[in-house]
Amino acid sequence: MERSRWIALLLLFYCGLGWGAAVAIAKIATTGGVHPLGYVFWVAIIAALILTAICAVRGTWPGTSRKHIWYYIIIGGLRIVSANVIWYTTVKYVPAGALAVVLGLTPIFTYGISLAMRLETFAALRATGLNFGFVGVVMFVVPSQSLPDPSMIPWMLFGLGAPLTYALANILIDRMRPKTGNTLSHTTGMVWFGAIFMLPVCLLAGAFHIPAFPPSGPDIAVFGHAVISGFAFFALFEMIRLSGPTFASQLNYIVTLTGVLSGILFFGEAPTWWVWAGTACVLGGVALVNKRPVKHG
Repeated sequence: MERSRWIALLLLFYCGLGWGAAVAIAKIATTGGVHPLGYVFWVAIIAALILTAICAVRGTWPGTSRKHIWYYIIIGGLRIVSANVIWYTTVKYVPAGALAVVLGLTPIFTYGISLAMRLETFAALRATGLNFGFVGVVMFVVPSQSLPDPSMIPWMLFGLGAPLTYALANILIDRMRPKTGNTLSHTTGMVWFGAIFMLPVCLLAGAFHIPAFPPSGPDIAVFGHAVISGFAFFALFEMIRLSGPTFASQLNYIVTLTGVLSGILFFGEAPTWWVWAGTACVLGGVALVNKRPVKHG
């Protein structure tokens, strides 16, 4: 395997394990009293400061051209603002493991959007993966025994917005990437946009979180998630640059499994048969969507 593929694989595991654990971390913080909007802001601002420090060490800075600014606004708006607000809001009301499986739909949505935009060609096997993903969602929300409380079903449906926006961001990260600058500078600009945008939103909504001193458990969770995200954002952009958005979307295998195990270990969650079947369908769908025809000749 060539060196760039090894690097992409290591980045894949870092992002997958980090964001998988972050599902449980976010639940600790939001159920501990941190408002989801305030959570988004603190994770973004701390991650932005970490990335800025890396920029200073490496002597590279975010570009300020119109194309760069639009890149930060669109990608930051999708990944930092839209997807994370949905994720951190949903995780407060549903099991961490269930949300991790929902986030695992990202590769399926990535292929579906790519197909609709004619960025991908139709392949029967991969299209079957889309159907498997749909069946997995049905198993989560239709049977009355799937979730601990039927009132969680609307929140699960709302949570589908997170993988949808992540998928769109995965595609646009690659297609809109400015020719000048590098992965680090692009990531830093995107995260700074998310933090700057969320500050007035938090203040206007009365959702700004003031950390305690000494820090409480939820405060520590916020900081831990921010550190993970600061490096994971950089890793994601670099991985997409090295191997493309479809390869990067495979990190959701690891996110899903890590998130399910974290829910069991930290919250004593006991997934029902329907949840396990839905999880298997989602992972099977992801496997089929990521399956590409073998080229001959």
